[in-house]
Amino acid sequence: QEKKKEAKNIQEKIENKEYEVKKLSTENKELYGSVKPTEISKILFEKEKVEINPSLIQPIKEIKSIGTFKVELNLHPEVQSEIDIKVISEDNK
Repeated sequence: QEKKKEAKNIQEKIENKEYEVKKLSTENKELYGSVKPTEISKILFEKEKVEINPSLIQPIKEIKSIGTFKVELNLHPEVQSEIDIKVISEDNK
């Protein structure tokens, strides 16, 4: 019960927010590496001070290019949340 309450608090903090990630990209907007759940977990900790285990973070499709991607977070068996990860080019060409 306590865990569910905690999950709901996290959900309220982050639900439907957008987080920016700067990545190096090629000229055709492909990333040199994909954005991994561990990276998303770090961003959420830095921005919101919430700790989310990377195993609970599921990008709907692999984040391998510049753009905005939906990411699902399974905070608790009964609490799911969704955020947007906006990938922008680090060198801004």
